Amino acid sequence: MKLLPESSCVLFLLLLVELPVLAMSRPTPMRHRKDSLTKLSQKMRRLINIVQRAVHHLDTSLPFEHNLTSLPTLNFRPRDLAAVTENSTLSQLSSGLHSFKLHFDWLLYWHNQSGLVSNKIKEIADEIQSISMLEQIQTNSSGQNTLLSMPPLTSAWDIYRTSAVIHKRLLDFCNWYLRALQVLIYKQTTDDKRGHYQEEGHRYI
Repeated sequence: MKLLPESSCVLFLLLLVELPVLAMSRPTPMRHRKDSLTKLSQKMRRLINIVQRAVHHLDTSLPFEHNLTSLPTLNFRPRDLAAVTENSTLSQLSSGLHSFKLHFDWLLYWHNQSGLVSNKIKEIADEIQSISMLEQIQTNSSGQNTLLSMPPLTSAWDIYRTSAVIHKRLLDFCNWYLRALQVLIYKQTTDDKRGHYQEEGHRYI
């Protein structure tokens, strides 16, 4: 029988050692989804921080009257978090962010028309757009083309109270979906550990 050269034997043995390591280091679909959700969660946390700084200059505690029926509604209860699913959560998050982007573009327009400072509004609009693009890349989905018909803001008071309402609603929206993403991340972590333990069990059978 013809023997392999010594160098070939060494290479062959190294490959045998490396194969299990390579297999273990390869990211699983579960790990990829968890990483994607974590990135979204981090972006949402950043958006919350930006909105909180902007809300600091608005009195959102006042019961402003408004007719902004186009704003995303939040009818969730704390116990609903236990039943969140990835597909529906990301779909609702995408739809809501798109709506808020349109509302902040609208606010930005009327701030500029009135000569008011609008740096914070633009920063929020840009961050919403950034999150939306990240979500589209992760879910391999296309952007939404929905348009909203919103009334003009005819006075500084209209702009102020409308800004307060929209900022407050966005903050509530972000807080809810940040919690939902954290629940999904926890579920993915649990599933990942369960899958790992099952693999370990099969390995030693």
